[in-house]
Order: sequence, then C-alpha cells, then structure tokens
Amino acid sequence: MNYPVTSKTTIRRGFTLVELLVVIAIIGILIAILLPAVQAVREAARRLSCSNNLKQMGIAVQLYHGSFKQFPPGYRFIAGSTTDTVGGPSLALLPFLEQENISSNIDFSQAWWTFRPDIAKTSLSIFKCPSDGFEDVTVYPELTGFGLPMGDAAANSSYAYSMGYDDALCFRGDNLIGKAIGPWTGVFYINSNTRMAQIHDGTSNTFAIGEAASGWKMGHGIDCRESIGYGTHAWIIDGTNKEHYWSLGIKYGGALASTVEPMNKTLATDAYMHGISAPMDCRCSWEGGPHWATNFRSFHSNGANFLYCDGSVSFLGEDIEMETYSNLSSFRDGEVIDRDF
Repeated sequence: MNYPVTSKTTIRRGFTLVELLVVIAIIGILIAILLPAVQAVREAARRLSCSNNLKQMGIAVQLYHGSFKQFPPGYRFIAGSTTDTVGGPSLALLPFLEQENISSNIDFSQAWWTFRPDIAKTSLSIFKCPSDGFEDVTVYPELTGFGLPMGDAAANSSYAYSMGYDDALCFRGDNLIGKAIGPWTGVFYINSNTRMAQIHDGTSNTFAIGEAASGWKMGHGIDCRESIGYGTHAWIIDGTNKEHYWSLGIKYGGALASTVEPMNKTLATDAYMHGISAPMDCRCSWEGGPHWATNFRSFHSNGANFLYCDGSVSFLGEDIEMETYSNLSSFRDGEVIDRDF
C-alpha cells in the first residue's frame, strides 16, 4: 500500500515587537547604570593624574628652593619696568622638570614676547590637568598685528600660584621690589622671594599651587557676572593681565590666584594689574585697591587639587569655609589649620 508522502515544515519564530522593545529597554537600563560608573572611574584616573602633576611640580619647587634658597618669583619683571615681564614660576621650574631642552633656548633676561614661537606653542602635559579639556594652544588675535617674535599663540596651563588672601599686584620702593609681607600674603606675588623659613604657619598647612583650569568661563572683575570668554593663561607668561593689554582687547585669566573669592565659582575672575596708572598701590581689592587676581577652579567634581609647601597634595572641597580657605593660602596669618577638617 502506498502512503502519501508529507513534508514536515519547521516554522522559526522571531522576536515580536514587544520582546524587541523589552530587550532594547534592558540594554538602555544597563547603559544608564554602567555609564556613570565608567565615567567616574575615568574621572578618578584624571584626578589622580592631575595630583601627580602637582606632586612633580612640588618636587621641582623643592629643588629650586634647594638651589636658590627661595621659591621662584611669582611674576618676574625686567629690572626698572612695571610693564615688561620675563614670566612666572612655570618658566623658572623648567630645568627642574626635565625640560632643559626648552629652558636652554630661553633668554631669561628678556620679555616673554621675545621667545621663539615654537616654544610659546609647546604644550607640556605637566602643566595641563587631563580634566581641563580646553584647547592646548590659544591664539590671541589682538597680538597678530604686532608681529611679535613669539607670534600670537601660546600653550595653556591648568595651574596657578597662590597669592593668599592678598590680591594686590604692586611694587614697593624705587627699586620696584615686591610688596611687604603681611598676615594674608601667599607664597607667590610680583617679584616675590619667599623662603621656607618665612612660612610661620607651617609648610604642611600652607598651599602654594592649585588648579586654575583654562577652559573655565571667565568674567571681568571681582564678583563678575557677565562672561567675557575663557580663563586661559599660558605657562610661558603666567602672571596677570595688565591695563595696557586689556585696552587692546586681550582677555587673560592669569596664573597668580587668590582666595579672595571661592573656588569653582560660576565665572572665574580675570586678572588685572594697574601697572601704569597705579603700580605702587598695594591695597587688596577688598580694601579698595585697583588690582585683582583670578580664583582657583577645576573640572573635578566638587573641588580642586592643591600642592602644599611641604610637597604634599590634597583635594579641597569647593564648600570649604572661606576663612579656612584663606588661612590655608596665607603663610603668616598665625592660624595653623588642621587639614583633617
């Protein structure tokens, strides 16, 4: 007997639209859970790298002090001038940061704008916090028409040198020496020559360098409310902006920072020095003085890294009490702060 042949067909069942949407939703939830964790790990690594930068700078500061018996000047002016500067601590520290290939090509008796353009545009990782994702080199179009030897561009920095709670940018006497040391003075200021022995509050209780991200939005003046650009500052210049540069339209963050204003405030304060009209006025801004300095800031969550005079580095929260903050930045205020606050 012949039986009819039947074919057995297997039907493959695919995902329904509902199942597909459920899978996509699960994947989305997993990404939402894991992404912040991944970002947190990356930021922790960037913050650690930034801390290591400051530690290396701390070693360089110690070596400089060992060689010259003082900290590098906060901002060094050419003899007899209240306007032309050689640069700040970053330049002075180059030989102690294994950057002799750069420092050997710089004439430290000449103003910063005479430097070679390739040096001016050299971005150094030691001076750049990984969390400060701003451009490595900034072009200042206001300088273009002057045909300066250095050109119109300079590599940025993410760190600033502490003036303490005293933000006066001034000279003293006919020899244009640095201002007199007071209770609110920080380690660095114009033509400073601070020595370890002068730090009466203790080297482990006084910070010398902190973060000042170039990519932070900036305003003009104390308690500024309107953005004028970004708080850029170059390691070959450091220092502050001067009134004759401001008159040309140059906006500059500066690398002398004070604790007059809170860290990480919405707009960083720019730097401004009356080097022509009031170079001898050594009043702080909060005393009615005409000058002011920038503030510390970073793109780390809730605070910034600071290097202390003993070479240690710690992270200060942006919610720190202003009195404590200013005490930590000043080396002769008579207040010894426990860092375990």
